[in-house]
Amino acid sequence: MTNSAARQPSLDDVFVRSPDIVAREIAGECLLVPIAHRGANLNAIYNLNRVGAFIWRRIDGLTPGHAIVGGVAQQFAVEPERAAADFSEFASLLLSIGAISAALSQPR
Repeated sequence: MTNSAARQPSLDDVFVRSPDIVAREIAGECLLVPIAHRGANLNAIYNLNRVGAFIWRRIDGLTPGHAIVGGVAQQFAVEPERAAADFSEFASLLLSIGAISAALSQPR
């Protein structure tokens, strides 16, 4: 686990998806599925809600959290503070399961 998982994600952070997790759309649901490797936990498949799927699609190694939060606020017609709290909570979860990590270099 990286140092990013040890702290609350910042809205300035840029994250990259793990190559060991893939997203699949099945019957209108967005699922995160671990890729089978030696010792992989295939019992852990994550079903994302609409906000989680929206955030997941925007984690690209280039987009900072504050830009994703702005998109969440606009797309789901919620206050920016609520969007920021949802992003931070979801990013923390993704970090804890190893689905994302901090990007090595953040664009300016």
